[in-house]
Amino acid sequence: MIIGFRYGAAAVFAAMMLTSAFAFAQSEQIDQDGLRVFKAANCMGCHKWSGTGGGGYGGAAANLRNTTLSLDQIEQTIRCGRLSKGMPHFEEDAYNDGHCYGLTKSQLTPTQMPPEPDHPLRSADIKAVARYVFDKIKGSGEPNFAQCQAFFGTTTRACDVYGDQNAGHMQAAGAEEQASPHPHPKVEAAGDANVSH
Repeated sequence: MIIGFRYGAAAVFAAMMLTSAFAFAQSEQIDQDGLRVFKAANCMGCHKWSGTGGGGYGGAAANLRNTTLSLDQIEQTIRCGRLSKGMPHFEEDAYNDGHCYGLTKSQLTPTQMPPEPDHPLRSADIKAVARYVFDKIKGSGEPNFAQCQAFFGTTTRACDVYGDQNAGHMQAAGAEEQASPHPHPKVEAAGDANVSH
């Protein structure tokens, strides 16, 4: 009976591990697909590789690192664009039947209508890039060397500026430590501080 229980527990554990490994692999694939779409759709043309935004052809692009949008809201923004802004709609028929913000193209003025994309995206690609923005960019702090290499790869010089910054900080910290004769000054105990010499 105990042997059967052990085999059963081992089988359940093995199944859980396989499920976990499959979910991780699937998540990694979604991240790679999202990164591919982010590059192919030229999201970095306005939002920069890092998602920090700034000037774009339609004005100041949103800082995706600081966004408060949910995953569904990010997906809707990619699908439908932003009204009266420079953010294009990436779904080809976004304003044909009113599923974007309850509006059709005929109800919008040319200045309200989000721009047409250079290349519309399939629904799966919209979901993938939304997931990438939500998982990898939103809330990820200041851009750094590791994030830059994750985006561009390790064989490019595009990330050198971040590598130089890191090296500069390390050199400055080392110089401060060498300049100080007592890098860790002795702190007197409260009892010693009141003793007269």
